[in-house]
Amino acid sequence: MAVLSLGIGVLHFIVHPTRLDAQGCVAVRGSGMCSLGHTHGGTNLLNMKWQGLVAYRYFQSDRHFRGTHEEPHRKQGGTEVINDSHFIDLSIAYAITPRYSVALVLPFVYHDRSSLYEHRGSGGRHNTGASGLSDMRLTAYAWLLDPLEHSKGNVQVGIGLKAPTGDYSATDTFITANNVPVLGYVDQSIQPGDGGWGFSLEMNAYRVLHERWIAFLQGFYLFNPQNINGTPTRTGGTRGNPYEQVMSIPDQYFGRGGINYILVPKWNVAINLAGRIEGVPVRDAIGRDDGFRRPGYAISVEPGINWMPGQWNVALSVPVRVHANRQRSVADERWTQDSGTFRHGDAAFADYLISFSVARNF
Repeated sequence: MAVLSLGIGVLHFIVHPTRLDAQGCVAVRGSGMCSLGHTHGGTNLLNMKWQGLVAYRYFQSDRHFRGTHEEPHRKQGGTEVINDSHFIDLSIAYAITPRYSVALVLPFVYHDRSSLYEHRGSGGRHNTGASGLSDMRLTAYAWLLDPLEHSKGNVQVGIGLKAPTGDYSATDTFITANNVPVLGYVDQSIQPGDGGWGFSLEMNAYRVLHERWIAFLQGFYLFNPQNINGTPTRTGGTRGNPYEQVMSIPDQYFGRGGINYILVPKWNVAINLAGRIEGVPVRDAIGRDDGFRRPGYAISVEPGINWMPGQWNVALSVPVRVHANRQRSVADERWTQDSGTFRHGDAAFADYLISFSVARNF
């Protein structure tokens, strides 16, 4: 039973601290997930009300795709766009009862973007950046089954509110054709926020397969009913597409499932392997689809490890991308119809990302 309790505790941290991570130019913003489970390392969590989490992630995107086709000539010719992105999430969760909990996530970002096409002056590549608070989220969670009576498997659902607390019109210095520095709006992929109110639906599930083996599944969808945020795009001016002159407020989605194995029970060490998909849809589930977005998705294989000393949890995972697809946007489709020339924008994806978190129950 101690091993079973450990497994569920490990699963809790595998499933809930996960967040959506941007895939380079496909702007999937942070949506940290943090909700309280009911067991941890063989210790009953029923009397524990709080969980705090600090998570850090990093990736560099520089591999360009148009559809599922990679464009290696971008790197070979030195024209690729390079996004270096750092994310820090501060999360706090409160257990109202063993079955119901709420969580607040405060995400912070730091982005640096290096490109040629956004700077027309001599001297080649230049950098722009943006940083600060991203869009915060408050979520309520509930286990469908009573966790006191169903320790070998359960499903948790969540509904959240996303607030537009992040800057969606951040600016930085660009170099013009006359080598004159001008202030302009940074690319959508490095804007800290999207400028819209939204709501999210989540699902987290697990099933104990054996004393040391646990299967888990996670799903997330962020609904952004608002259409555009009014921030001008540099891409619209560069490509000349009349339908992508301002930034869209797109939906986001995420899915993850895999197996957890308790490697060393006496040290509370577990390893896990998951498959994951994350992306921005071509069309939103609710509302219109005007403005500029880079729709697409990435599929990754995600190995990870957890160490749980006492009421602490330390987790490390490294999702490695195995597939990318930069889909055609609604703006691409409309411009194709008007011009008679096929249009399909590209986007840069990361090969991998690094995710590290430390949590404490109290």
